[in-house]
Order: sequence, then C-alpha cells, then structure tokens
Amino acid sequence: MNVLIESLVFISSGLLIPCVALLFILLGDSLNKTFHSFRNHNKQLLQLDQVRHWIRDSREPSTFPLTALSDEFGEYSSALLAADNQALAIHLLAEFEAISEKKLASLNRLARLGPMTGLLGTLIPMGPALDGLANGDIARLAGQMQVAFTTTVIGLVIGGIGVVLVQRQAQISKRQLAALDYLCDTTPQKHSIK
Repeated sequence: MNVLIESLVFISSGLLIPCVALLFILLGDSLNKTFHSFRNHNKQLLQLDQVRHWIRDSREPSTFPLTALSDEFGEYSSALLAADNQALAIHLLAEFEAISEKKLASLNRLARLGPMTGLLGTLIPMGPALDGLANGDIARLAGQMQVAFTTTVIGLVIGGIGVVLVQRQAQISKRQLAALDYLCDTTPQKHSIK
C-alpha cells in the first residue's frame, strides 16, 4: 500500500512543473488576447455604429460602409450584400456565427483553464508543505506555501481576464450577428429554399 501512495505522491509532485509552465503559457495568451481585444474593440464599435447608421438611414447597398470594415465582419458583410439568393445568405450567416462561437470558445477556455491550473498549482505543493510542517522544516513549509499562493493568484488573474474578454467579445459578436442577420433578410429571394 505504501508503494502505491508513494507512487501517487511522486506523480503528483511531478505535475507541478507542467502546471507552472501551463500557467506561464496561459498568462502570456491572456495578455496577448487582452492587447488584441483593446486594440480592436474601439474599431469594432465604430464599424458597428456605421452599419447601424446605414441600416437606420440609407439601406442602399451601394452606400454600405464597406471601406470601414476590414476584418471578417467586413468580408461577410460584403459577401452577404453580393449574395444573389437566400440560401447562400443563410449559409454565410451560419459560417460567421461559427467563427464567432470559435472565438468565444477560445476565450472561455482561458477563463476556465486559468483557475483550474491555479488550483492544481495550489494543491500540489500542499503535500510537501505539510510534510515540512510535520518535520519541523519551516523553510520548506514557507517555500511550498509561497508556490501554492502564487499559482492561485496567477490562475485567478488569468480566469478574470478570460471572463472580461468573453463578455466583451460576446457583446461585439451579438451586434455583428444582428447586423449580418439584417443583411441576410434583405437578400433577394430568387432561389430561396422553400
């Protein structure tokens, strides 16, 4: 029985380094996504405002503000305006929705993996910390507790960043889908599926 317990302790201790490495990767990814989100957020809101004004005021395909749309939203807006049947328009709308969901899923993974990895980084060093406490090795206890608390904090920061980015991207995606849905509904019905 002791062999099994020692094997589990060995395996658990061996997971600390991959856990810390994963935390570094997730932290870098969250900072990268934060940078891109803040860089693109105002541009996306401006694009959506231009489309909203176009829907409210003009609705003429020739006056659609395509020059302001330089990303996937612009590509799909252009494709929807050029679509000559409802089936193609619905397909394009579904493709854009899938792209939006993929972006949200990536941010959701960040929001969930950060705290989970931080928790692993908290629990793994607790065994050696308690062992240090039992043996009167306060320095070992302090070192292991420092690792435990640090990984918790980093994991929660990553999760917090992920949650904020998910909310921001969901807001943008809903508005983009609403605009594209409007363009889809204005597509000619020549060869629509009945």
